[in-house]
Amino acid sequence: MLQIEALVQAHGDWLALLATILERERIITSVELARTLSEFAAHTAEDRPAEGQILSFWASRLNDTAATLGKFPSVH
Repeated sequence: MLQIEALVQAHGDWLALLATILERERIITSVELARTLSEFAAHTAEDRPAEGQILSFWASRLNDTAATLGKFPSVH
């Protein structure tokens, strides 16, 4: 049976990949997406704490991705 933690991590990784593509295409930066998701997580947590916690985890994952991407030169 699939563990919830693995599912949450996989979705976070997918979101980080999507954020990377959106930033590469100059649609939205990973930092801005992480900030927006963090705000959304805070609002969500007021009524649905478990969902808010997951969204907050994903926002943190995006922040980590943005920090990592900032260390590498653009390849396009």
